[in-house]
Amino acid sequence: MSFMVESDTSISDGINKFTRKYLLNTLAEDFYASDFSQKHFDALLNELFSMFGEEKTLARTKTIATCIVNHFKYYAQECKVEITGRMIKVRNTFQEGVSTAEMDRACIGLNVSLQKLVSDKKEYALQEHLLCFSQDILQSLFQKFLDTPLQQDYKNLRNTIRPAVQKSFELSSKDIVLFLRQKLYVRYFVDIRKISQDDNRRFLGMSPELLEGLYKEHFPENFSDVLLDMAPDVIYDALDFGRIDNLMFKAKYIEVFRALVDVAMSEYTGSLDKENVLALNGYVLRLHFDSLLYLCAEILIDMVMKRDRKADEFLRFYNGETVVGSNGKKIKKPFVIDSKQNIWNYSSIFSVMTQCSQFEHFHKQEVSAVKEAEKYLQEAEQALAVSKANEKACSEQFKLLKDELHTCTTQKNRLLNILKPNKEESAELRRKRQEEKALLEKHDKVFSTKGELTLKYENAQITHRNRIKQLEAAKRALESLEKKGEDLYQQQDNIFAALAKALIFR
Repeated sequence: MSFMVESDTSISDGINKFTRKYLLNTLAEDFYASDFSQKHFDALLNELFSMFGEEKTLARTKTIATCIVNHFKYYAQECKVEITGRMIKVRNTFQEGVSTAEMDRACIGLNVSLQKLVSDKKEYALQEHLLCFSQDILQSLFQKFLDTPLQQDYKNLRNTIRPAVQKSFELSSKDIVLFLRQKLYVRYFVDIRKISQDDNRRFLGMSPELLEGLYKEHFPENFSDVLLDMAPDVIYDALDFGRIDNLMFKAKYIEVFRALVDVAMSEYTGSLDKENVLALNGYVLRLHFDSLLYLCAEILIDMVMKRDRKADEFLRFYNGETVVGSNGKKIKKPFVIDSKQNIWNYSSIFSVMTQCSQFEHFHKQEVSAVKEAEKYLQEAEQALAVSKANEKACSEQFKLLKDELHTCTTQKNRLLNILKPNKEESAELRRKRQEEKALLEKHDKVFSTKGELTLKYENAQITHRNRIKQLEAAKRALESLEKKGEDLYQQQDNIFAALAKALIFR
């Protein structure tokens, strides 16, 4: 009897091992469980029959079903397997938050791809604590969602992939996932205090002179521009005010800033050791800390002005009230207080920003009015120059005609004074009379044209003077508006600076 139990156990173990190996060898890692058809099962049964016999195999369908469930579970798929005789039905259990097979397939494929990246993560290390996955890799992750509603929704794609990355890489809340410049970055939290103790040295105590020297030696002059150019993308991605709340921002912003600095630095720190990289991270962050917080405040206000509901809630938080947090501790919300001790609330901030928006609208109109006035003045100057040249040319022509007519008339009068002209003199007199008549007609036409051109010239002068006045008036209006705008922008700057401080309240 004991032998029979051992034999049955041995057969079950054999079927279990063979089935597991068969599934591993024949199914792709991202094979979707629901696609395991009767055809697949028949092929598996034929192999099992040849090794263990039909009767013994069919007596152990529960073992086979368990193998199939465990196989897919290994690849993060939950499924139900029903085997009746030689018939099988496999159905996926959708992952939490997933409602369609298309999305479930996409998420399964994503998890499989991420597991491969996890196993090879050392290949993608820019620094010991910073991983970078190329545009091609990130695009391949996006491709998993081609047949889903998310395929064109980049923001929600990121929000779907980010938690999957956090889960696959077993990241803590202090580790940062960044989507930046069509690449995917994972930045692991580094506890500088712990490393300092382990190394028995003061990391952050490196002299400013030494850090400044390292900075100048390894970084280009425009590094500040490089960092601040990346910053908005990072803030919109990892500190999205439409996705996180005030306490989450407070918990994350330092590590997000550190991740940003590391990414910006990575191109220039290849020859430096870990300690110098971390020390430079702190040095660069201190240099730009205020600018980054100010930028966060600008982005938050911009989202509020675009009527983002979550950003609205985020800004309304700063009202000085005391509330009880999720951990049961009391939280004193800060006020937004500027350098002159003015307190700004949601309504007053919104009012100033609305005025600034209106100012920018009117400013564009006034700038356009000045440009238009400059254009009209230029056209008037050109018209004046043409009119002046035409009037001058006509006047010169009129003077020449007048002189020519005077000469002709003088010659005609001389011939008229001859008492007894000969044949030649009579003929000459007739020619002069005809010439005088032609010159008089031409004189009258040019005189009339001269009058018209003189009038046009005078009108062009008047138009030119009016265009000058219009330009001067437009410039005065712009200057007056800009003086009012200076006060508004000063208020706006005070608000941004005050809000930047409120973001990191203690």
